[in-house]
Amino acid sequence: MSLKEDIDNLIAQSSERIPPEIRSLMAADTERLNQSGIENNSLKVGDNAPSFTLPNAKGKQVSSSDLLGKGPIVLSFYRGGW
Repeated sequence: MSLKEDIDNLIAQSSERIPPEIRSLMAADTERLNQSGIENNSLKVGDNAPSFTLPNAKGKQVSSSDLLGKGPIVLSFYRGGW
């Protein structure tokens, strides 16, 4: 199975667990973002992100520059659970 197929399956499975009223809100917000043109002002694949400091899972402040000193980093945005 390809990565795209895996992702499509994951989306379908998670969609089934999300209540219809929440799915509707999410779809409306996604459409508003698409209409806003936000994608035109967002970082693209290969762009460097600006330096930042954020709390880790234990509340300790961690800077991207410190992490980059140890090797590549991946930044993931988690929307939360339903």
